[in-house]
Amino acid sequence: MYWQLDYTLLFGEFGTQRSLGPYYNRQGYTVLQPGQSIDIGTLLTGMPLHLGAGPGLTLFHQSRPHE
Repeated sequence: MYWQLDYTLLFGEFGTQRSLGPYYNRQGYTVLQPGQSIDIGTLLTGMPLHLGAGPGLTLFHQSRPHE
């Protein structure tokens, strides 16, 4: 769990050889393609900071402002 500036970001990784993308999509997560990243810095601080999975891994994430 990542919690900063009144914003929640949940993320994780799984091996690209595993077929877990559909499962995480059903749970409300966005599943990135291998090699893709998300820019969490601009959203939170106005400065680019990219979060992505390492080699052979797929990143999934879900984010929302605090209620």
